[in-house]
Amino acid sequence: MKAGLGDVLRGGFPDGTALHAVPEAEWPLRSVLSNLTALFNTRQGTIAHLPSYGLPDPSVVYSGKQESVDQLRRAVQKAVQHYEPRLQNVRVRHYQDADALLRVTFVIRGRLYDGTPVALQTTFASDDLVTVDPWAGPR
Repeated sequence: MKAGLGDVLRGGFPDGTALHAVPEAEWPLRSVLSNLTALFNTRQGTIAHLPSYGLPDPSVVYSGKQESVDQLRRAVQKAVQHYEPRLQNVRVRHYQDADALLRVTFVIRGRLYDGTPVALQTTFASDDLVTVDPWAGPR
């Protein structure tokens, strides 16, 4: 399946884009982005039948301690490996952006199930939902 079940049932992606408005070759990546966005915006323990789904509360990161950033990085990697089987060889690293106060960005690299290399970025901010986008590289 090139698009996720949720995307097919909705007839599009969570951002409101209809399936037919996106080239079919982009469906797998768009579907992975949708799934990871939902995963990272869910706190562990909020889904009764899947208590490990989501991430621990990332607010501990804002203490500015490197060990809390590393702890969140490991949680992101574990969640991706467990709940996004379409990504293989997942590696997550912290991207330090000097201009990003009160934000933590991680770069997620791996391969889609068909071997296509993928580089994504996810940003945790104190006042926003977590975002997941294709990695644009250093700004």
